[in-house]
Amino acid sequence: MNAQSYPSPEEHKEYLRQFQINPTRAMFTIILSILVDVFGYSMVMPLLPFIVIESLGATAIMYGLIISSNAVAILIFGPIWGKLSDKYGRKPILIISQAGTGLAFLLLAFSNSIPIIFAGRILDGVFSGQFPIIRAYISDVTTPQTRASQMGKIMVGFTGGMIIGPLLGGFLGNIEWWLPMLFAYFLTILSMILTISVLVESMPKERINDFKKKRQMRNSTSDINQKIWNKEVGIRFTQIFIQSLISIIFGSSFALILFQRFNANPSIIGSIMSITGIVLLVYGLFLMKRVIRKVGEKRIFFSSIIGYIILFMIYPYLTELWMLYVFMVPYALCMSSVYPLISSNITKAVGPAKQGTISGWTTNIQSISQTISPLIAAMFLQVGGFTIGFIFLNSYQLIGLTNVFLSITLFLIAYIDVKKHPRLYAYEKLLRKKEAERKERSKTESS
Repeated sequence: MNAQSYPSPEEHKEYLRQFQINPTRAMFTIILSILVDVFGYSMVMPLLPFIVIESLGATAIMYGLIISSNAVAILIFGPIWGKLSDKYGRKPILIISQAGTGLAFLLLAFSNSIPIIFAGRILDGVFSGQFPIIRAYISDVTTPQTRASQMGKIMVGFTGGMIIGPLLGGFLGNIEWWLPMLFAYFLTILSMILTISVLVESMPKERINDFKKKRQMRNSTSDINQKIWNKEVGIRFTQIFIQSLISIIFGSSFALILFQRFNANPSIIGSIMSITGIVLLVYGLFLMKRVIRKVGEKRIFFSSIIGYIILFMIYPYLTELWMLYVFMVPYALCMSSVYPLISSNITKAVGPAKQGTISGWTTNIQSISQTISPLIAAMFLQVGGFTIGFIFLNSYQLIGLTNVFLSITLFLIAYIDVKKHPRLYAYEKLLRKKEAERKERSKTESS
């Protein structure tokens, strides 16, 4: 698909209208679903170091294995949920996924040993189909021109949960550690009710059949947009893999570092995570669309990766707790730009009938990195540091330098992608050209 063949937002809305799909209502309800899902998750995660290490006496490596076990399950089942949503629709698969997540929270609420915690995290991973389905859903109701800003709206629901969830989790966790898990279980029931009663199916049978007919007419074997695996997809999967490595190496160790290095309690950890959420919410809800329109996706993308490099060079030398509050503001801004833009670019590499499948594989790629990342971070924290020649690097320096190296690698691969696939941001040139023509017409008419 070239830039000239992209449908306009108005044409796409008209196309969706024949299937009774309202994109505005769809985005509103999907954000609510994300909000409830992340609300439960963000209440539980800050408490895991206290449960696993302090209460049950496990090591940092065991903590890393518990985090990784969830990712291994996602790795196996993520693509399956994506394919099923392509075949049977997004809504029923999303409901099944939510039900499984609720059961996982319930199991964690009554866990009293490491094996049961493992079981709860694995069960959560098996049914973690929400995000691949949600990404596919957004692709269903957007065009390539509007997809990045709409993907950014995922961050609104995500960060809304991240603002309230850690604070409430820290408060409830100080009373009884199992209370946040039980509360998260009831939240998933609420999420299911919202999905069943409000969410509009974006891939009804009529639309699935429409895609099948179009695919047959185009002879899909000759159309790159109907293939899942090609060089364009591969280079973007590499980017999402590295982005996930950066994010999880930092995120999976963050609560543990706050606990060990700064002796922070659940309330402090929750407050820092909530500050991050506030930044993400403000940017995703009020600023991202405007910034993309003014600056352009490509410039924001590369500037944010450079931001990663600078931030992780500084990160190991933050020795006061207040410094982390400050650090999380620019980190949140970079994260809220890099991830949605890579996700949006992946969806542009395949046709609309394959969005669920490609989204499932995106989750799969992320899960591979999420399996590795917690173990890397936990190993650094467990050993305390390495001596390289005459230089000793402590665990915090190792985490920071690893993410600096990964960020530089991400920058180089993204640069190669843009050079090899100039059509990726071709529509930005078209939009600038149209805007220039509009201004020229306005000058001519006024004169």
